[in-house]
Amino acid sequence: MNRCMVTPSAGPPGARPGGLFATIRAALPGLLPSEQRVAEVCLARPGDVVEWSAAQLAEAAGTSTATVVRACQHLGFRGFQHFRVELARESGAAALRGEIGRTDAADPVERLVDTVFGAATAVLADALGPLDRSRLAPAVDLLDRADRLLVIGNGGSAPVAQDAALRFLGMGRPAEAPGDSIAQELTARLLAPSDVCLVITSSGANEPSLRAAEAARTAGAAVIGITSYTAGPLAEIADISLVVGAPDWPISSDMIASRLASLLLLNALQLAVGLRRTDNPLLAGTIMRDVQGHSVRAEDGPRRPAADPGLGAADPYEF
Repeated sequence: MNRCMVTPSAGPPGARPGGLFATIRAALPGLLPSEQRVAEVCLARPGDVVEWSAAQLAEAAGTSTATVVRACQHLGFRGFQHFRVELARESGAAALRGEIGRTDAADPVERLVDTVFGAATAVLADALGPLDRSRLAPAVDLLDRADRLLVIGNGGSAPVAQDAALRFLGMGRPAEAPGDSIAQELTARLLAPSDVCLVITSSGANEPSLRAAEAARTAGAAVIGITSYTAGPLAEIADISLVVGAPDWPISSDMIASRLASLLLLNALQLAVGLRRTDNPLLAGTIMRDVQGHSVRAEDGPRRPAADPGLGAADPYEF
């Protein structure tokens, strides 16, 4: 398999679906320290920045006006004025997310449930901000054609990796996701140029995941990274880097938003792979129903009747 190098697409974040704030956070590691200070002020005080001049923002960030303009350009905008227009457009939505995520110890459980689901609804669309859509089709090509697919995830990304491997298996796309980091690296070393290593790490800097990614790259396999930052160690290793899931979760510092975004992105990629495998459109349902049928005991009670194919197959991942 030829290595697939993809260059970032042009165009400002505001011209694409997704949130400006997620895009800024995703870009932070790739900015110069002085530019990072500009971006951090914009994230912390968006309401003020939309009223400021470039000179005022430069003063707040302890840098120069030229650096402010350069930071805006590195984020994909023509300059500060262009950036400020988009910031004004989204600052109201950011304030609303803060209100949605506000909780109190006296809140009843049902209100907390509503708050969590409301926050998820508000922030998930933002996760698409840093995603370069030109990289999606090449990623699906690799996932579909790979002889062997190794899925890597550690820490909070481990359940995401396990879920991804299960869903690929369910659609007839062989995949493996070793849970032990040593097994991950050993397996990656045994990959071939016709194989793919899919690495999921929100930070893009998880050490065990990076070791596996580097081992896969050394073996000649293509590496696809799913992360929350446009720059960093994984971005330097991966042939294709899909950046999604850097929205600010308003309830706490938990990284649940990035995990949800990764799950949804993977689900979309798997859907694309599955739709290409049209020889047997019911394959996924057939495989998973057979496996589930073997695990059902008589004492568990009657099984739900199989779905009528004419009405749509049952969810093959329902357990």
